[in-house]
Amino acid sequence: MKRLRAFMETLLVALVGVAIFSAISIPLPWLIGSLVAVAVWHITTQRALFWPFTFRKMAMVLLGYLIGTSFTKDTLIEMGNHIPSMIAVTLLTVAFSLLLGWLFSRLTGLDLSSCMIGSVPGGLSQIMMLLDEIKGLNQTVIMFLQSMRVMVIVIAVPIATVYLFGGDAGAAITGMGTSGSVGWADMPWYAYPLYPLLMVAGAWLFARLRVPTALLLGPMVLTIGMTIAGLPTPELPVGFIDLAQIFIGVHIGLQMQPRDLPDWKKIMAYTVLTVVVLVLSGFGLGFGLAFIYDLPYTTALLSTAPGGMVEMGLTAVAVGGDVSVVTSYQLFRLLLIMMFVPFFFKWLEKRRTRAT
Repeated sequence: MKRLRAFMETLLVALVGVAIFSAISIPLPWLIGSLVAVAVWHITTQRALFWPFTFRKMAMVLLGYLIGTSFTKDTLIEMGNHIPSMIAVTLLTVAFSLLLGWLFSRLTGLDLSSCMIGSVPGGLSQIMMLLDEIKGLNQTVIMFLQSMRVMVIVIAVPIATVYLFGGDAGAAITGMGTSGSVGWADMPWYAYPLYPLLMVAGAWLFARLRVPTALLLGPMVLTIGMTIAGLPTPELPVGFIDLAQIFIGVHIGLQMQPRDLPDWKKIMAYTVLTVVVLVLSGFGLGFGLAFIYDLPYTTALLSTAPGGMVEMGLTAVAVGGDVSVVTSYQLFRLLLIMMFVPFFFKWLEKRRTRAT
């Protein structure tokens, strides 16, 4: 009963946030409203809230299908032309984030490796996986830095893309699918249980293969394959996308635990400052990307924004960006980080051990 009451309280707070942010016309109210409301309530009241982790898994599967419907044969071929810029953007973003992590460590006196890995812009859950491979890290510091980065970016980037760079806050989610003439009403009855089962199977298979972000990539790759094979992939109903947003928003909001840190107010101020600088650097890279490839600013900025693939893909859906381009850049960065960053921090830890 305690867990049920905690869940109902969390849901009520999230829905109040959605209502407030909808009333003041903030983009992605289901995501940002629930995130801010839950984070503020959780930090100020210190009440024990509860949100099933299964909800985030469900959101990942839904978004995997949604993002997959944006890819076609032409978009896949076109993305091959972006590989040089993907490499450049990833290297510059990671290098700059590591520099900010080093500065953050100098300013706060916190552990260098923890500050640097907490600043690397991978997915939150994927970065936390590195804790199992690298010893001596401060999990509290990393969780806070990663959560704070994601929260600030999820709030700031959609608002900036809509009000500063001409994104469409009402774009979600019309014209997303590649087979727009086919709706769920046109599908045979067996598609309703079959498609969810296929998406879950894709997520399960990728998880068994230990692919990063398996719950998202499994359904996404399967949906792309279905689209290329000529099978219908109807657009995801808006209600399901709103559900995915609130599932993710509450999950991020509950990650905020600044009181677990020493001198947390000072650390939070420095964290916000470094995240803002990191976001501005991403915007700078985005302007360069837009110039080189003649991309819309919203698409270019979301492609280079140092957020996670899930959050930036969802933002692209909501503000009318090219989801396939945004997802490709974010995915490329995530895969490179997961492949090479662990080796860097293992080398750094060995060097520090030898020095002591």
